[in-house]
Amino acid sequence: MHDLPPLKSLRVFEACIRLGNFTKAARELNVGQPAISHQINALERDLGIRLFERKGALTVPTADALTYYRSIAGALEDMARASVALRKSKRPPGLALATYPGIAMFWLLPRLSTVRQANPDLAIRVTTAERDQDIPLEDVDCAILFGDGDWPGFESHKLMGEIVTPVASPALAASLADCSRSEILKNGPLIHLEDQDQRWFTWRDWRNQRSPETETIDRGITVTNHGIAIHQTLMGHGIALGWRGVIDEMIDNKLLVALDSEPLSSPRGYYLVAQSTFMSTVIGKFVLQTLTEDRPRA
Repeated sequence: MHDLPPLKSLRVFEACIRLGNFTKAARELNVGQPAISHQINALERDLGIRLFERKGALTVPTADALTYYRSIAGALEDMARASVALRKSKRPPGLALATYPGIAMFWLLPRLSTVRQANPDLAIRVTTAERDQDIPLEDVDCAILFGDGDWPGFESHKLMGEIVTPVASPALAASLADCSRSEILKNGPLIHLEDQDQRWFTWRDWRNQRSPETETIDRGITVTNHGIAIHQTLMGHGIALGWRGVIDEMIDNKLLVALDSEPLSSPRGYYLVAQSTFMSTVIGKFVLQTLTEDRPRA
């Protein structure tokens, strides 16, 4: 077994060949593209051969790479199936779901109470992570993730689109009633969401689309997840970009006030992502029905 290359490199190699390019492999493995290149380079050094070559703008596998892939793909697939089966056999029975902290806190948990009421003996476990690469899809029954709906090897159902609008507490909103978009952007106080993967709308996006003449944006404070941003907003500490669907109930209950009538939107959104085998189960169907029956309004 000492002759085996690093398993991480083999996993990356298999995904690159199967999916056709590094970008799709990075998305499936929930890592950045530089990490994919690093693992491929490590495997090439270990094997002493070139596995991919550049042809114009494309990176294509060599003949040696394709031969190697055909030799190892079946074994890797068998390892994956055996690992998933073993993990699930050792996991306590119930529903295991993963998502981002803000989605869990303000959107998911209230809805899971419906699932719990209909299935009182069902144990539900929710895990959270701020970055996609820290959410192990193979270790949970399903996950709520942000993206374009394309998770190779998984089934996905859109729960809500990306629709964001500035929100503030009622007291802060009243003090900003006469302020223009430009004044709000310049003076804040703005709450920024740190997003290393550049997935979601930012205050810069808001400025570019709603107030392009504004040159400076209040630096305010930066937090690491949307749950913290909304909590700080509820406390009256600043203005955040809130996701419609997540904040609708807080607006209805007058805990938050929308500061603009023209939200930003994109084709992206939040999806329930899982293996098709889970989606076809009774509990999988019920979870999907529960999470989609009260869709957010635009």
